[in-house]
Amino acid sequence: MGVVKLFATEGSVFCARIQWALKLKGVEYEFILEDLANKSPLLLKYNPIYKKVPVLVHGDNVIVESLVILEYIEDTWKEHPLLPRDPYDRATARFWAKFNDEKLLLSVWAACTGEGEAQEKAKESALESLALVEKQIEGKKFFGGEQIGYLDLVLGWIPHWISAMEEAGGNKVPEAEMFPSLHQWGQNFIHTPLIEECIPAKEALVPYLRFMIDFKMGDVKVIGASLSLFCCRIEWALKHKGIAYEYIEEDLRNKSHLLLRYNPVHKKVPVLVHGEKPVAESLVILEYIDETWRENPLLPEDPFEKATARFWAKYVDEKCVISAWTASRTKGHEQEKSLEAARESLEVLNKLIEGKKFFGGEIIGFLDLVVGTLPNWLKFLEESEGIKLFDTKELPFLHEWAQRFTEIPIIKGSMPTAEDLINYNRDRQKAE
Repeated sequence: MGVVKLFATEGSVFCARIQWALKLKGVEYEFILEDLANKSPLLLKYNPIYKKVPVLVHGDNVIVESLVILEYIEDTWKEHPLLPRDPYDRATARFWAKFNDEKLLLSVWAACTGEGEAQEKAKESALESLALVEKQIEGKKFFGGEQIGYLDLVLGWIPHWISAMEEAGGNKVPEAEMFPSLHQWGQNFIHTPLIEECIPAKEALVPYLRFMIDFKMGDVKVIGASLSLFCCRIEWALKHKGIAYEYIEEDLRNKSHLLLRYNPVHKKVPVLVHGEKPVAESLVILEYIDETWRENPLLPEDPFEKATARFWAKYVDEKCVISAWTASRTKGHEQEKSLEAARESLEVLNKLIEGKKFFGGEIIGFLDLVVGTLPNWLKFLEESEGIKLFDTKELPFLHEWAQRFTEIPIIKGSMPTAEDLINYNRDRQKAE
């Protein structure tokens, strides 16, 4: 049926599930160890889109993404079925597998490796997710019944990897006695001989996970101007997600070769550099951050609500900000027209936030970050240019939102004041 090769790393939870599946099926394969810091030409050839492990090569067939690979293995080698026969049971197993990859694993990782408020929120999410999985395994030996199945392989990281993540990240998450059924399942799973032989030793796993923490954190850079409306929102998004990053302050009067290299088209900040991938334009960057790091989502899941948030974000940047900025730079009739447009747009935002805690609902989201610096920026225009736009009597709901928003710890410590903005604007004018 063709030679089977697996491109993988020894500490990856996603690679482990593929090894376990091949072992259970009795499929012989060649294990090709990948160095994530120096990815091989073969990996880049076989997975040019994501450039990630695992990759399964079966003859001329190349399969990527671990859940897809598991189903390919199941469909190709019929021995020791992993998925149940019943369509509903199969759908249920797939649902919980997706839940693991998109919710549980991410929240546990963030809880073990994060810091501050983001870590606390991640821990709460992790415990809630583990409690849901606990209910699924109550009264069962394995998720697959009396023998190991698809979902056991997907969740198989829990009994061994969590403790290693805790040690690597320095944060404790769950206690075994909180989830007795899950704990007993974990013991049954990892002491199954075929499973046990593919579990990496803790002594090797912890350094690997520490490398992954450093690799992910040290791989993110923000090139910005610290008092820019557009740069602040990027830093807030990364802090909200619990992502560590290197901040590079840009001198707008003497733009660096780094900025010109990564944003040769507009030559503007902010620019996010993830690995060697530069992403420019703040709204584009926010969406990239949300899609790359799934924990603490910024955009809603519902397509219509997501489109609505994008619409209003564009409205803020193209209507509120531009009209207010134009009013500050013009005189006479043109200024009056711009002031009128700015006031109208702010009244629309005031109505939009009426009756809500945040634009994102009960917690801050995409649109909150976009609007974020607007109130203080408008106060700066009032102080520096004599233009009064942010009237608390005329915009009571927007004012109340601004007070709530600025009290959030990750925002409070990095919200530019009107005085800061006056100094920043002076520098910007010199640069232009």
